[in-house]
Amino acid sequence: MKNLLATASPAHVAAAGSRARYLTGAIFLAYCLYLPFSGYREMVYDALNYWTLTERFFHDGRFQLLSYNDALRGYFLPLLNLPAKAIAHFTHVEPLVLTRLMGAAWAALLFGWVAPALWLRLFPRHHLGWGPRVAFAALGFLFWRDYFNFVLSDFPALLAVLLSLLLALRPPSLGRTILVGACFMAAYNIRPVYLLAAPAVLGLVVVAALHARQPLTAVLGLALGCSLVSGPQLLMNGQHHGTWTPLVLSRDARLPTANLYLAQLGWGLVVQKYETSLDPEFPSPRMLYTDPAGQALLQRQAIRHFTSYADYGAAVLREPLTFAGLYARHLFNGLDVQYPTLFVRAVAHRSVLLSGLQYSVWFAALLVAGSWLAAPGKRPRLRPGLVVAALLLPCLASLPIATECRFLLPLHVLLYAVACFGGAQWLGPPRHYSPRMALLLAGYGLFLGLCFTVSARTLSHLTHDVTVLAPLGGAEAQP
Repeated sequence: MKNLLATASPAHVAAAGSRARYLTGAIFLAYCLYLPFSGYREMVYDALNYWTLTERFFHDGRFQLLSYNDALRGYFLPLLNLPAKAIAHFTHVEPLVLTRLMGAAWAALLFGWVAPALWLRLFPRHHLGWGPRVAFAALGFLFWRDYFNFVLSDFPALLAVLLSLLLALRPPSLGRTILVGACFMAAYNIRPVYLLAAPAVLGLVVVAALHARQPLTAVLGLALGCSLVSGPQLLMNGQHHGTWTPLVLSRDARLPTANLYLAQLGWGLVVQKYETSLDPEFPSPRMLYTDPAGQALLQRQAIRHFTSYADYGAAVLREPLTFAGLYARHLFNGLDVQYPTLFVRAVAHRSVLLSGLQYSVWFAALLVAGSWLAAPGKRPRLRPGLVVAALLLPCLASLPIATECRFLLPLHVLLYAVACFGGAQWLGPPRHYSPRMALLLAGYGLFLGLCFTVSARTLSHLTHDVTVLAPLGGAEAQP
């Protein structure tokens, strides 16, 4: 593969486009048929909050963009939800009817079009037939389907950042780089953790601009696109909070330092995973998977809460191995999807078969990536490396906190893509039984056993007792 971005044949491009259109439509239809029977009757907690945030655009009964004054979350997602909110208001249609249509659209665009298109842009000589595409979409459905009932931030933000990466890989033009900047800033405004992907996105734009000898056009377009989305946030922050910054403030007045991420760093010491329950048989909405090692560290270092990132850094330097173990547990538990929903309706209902499938996908992705990197003549390439960095850097910021599976969504989707798309290209069917295959099967068995063991150990620490957060302050808020 001399040129990673070599142009594929017209027939290949046409076939890929046809598959993408048909599959996108089929995924949308499948979710439209499934979601009304998923068991949810109303919006609660974060989902309800995102839905009602649209009301902040109105002042004295009139829409005013700059009236939005929430200090915790950016304005862009509530703005996207505004048409659905207006339709529900004027027609009295149940909000879940509209949010499910929006969710079906997010799922179809992500799993049917954008993610496969990004893969083909990186590897244009690959041929993604129906099998890999359907497998990829099926994994998304099996593990995330009930999230699409609600107007949550996770999937729109990921879709926006994937669009920015897809556009950044194309030959640069003023209009295209404006869209790159706008899509990236939209992703950031929806989920501020995506700001960490900025160097990778910028790197992709610079590489494409230097190759096309259009650096000025690329820089101007990127700056203009970012300004189009971040400009209103700057004006909102200045008008309502006296802080003239285009960044989302992420402030929560209920917390000791008002900084949500600093509070999350503290919670992450004692809670290795967090989920939300709607199960009437579970005593509390909060499902806290405590971390005994983190609780012991909290007592040793007499930590109440972190007042600055320097404080947290000092704590890490005092016990780096303990923190490394904590991050490893958070990584595993953030990847270990036990429920296909943000709001768990039956805590005891965990599928061993789905867990086994999930761990098998991880193993396959590791095997595919290792096989590709170890192949003769293969070297890490710049553009795929930058795309992977754009997806993984935001996930790194989620490792120290009380993690939820959706916080590592970019990594989940990357693993699915490598296993399904990469596996179809770089792993051929086994030709015959060999000692190497026996070793591989043994490794697979050990890997499954280890994953089930760690998952069971995490489950053994499940509690509803929110007082585990009391030493850190702000327990009345939310982890």
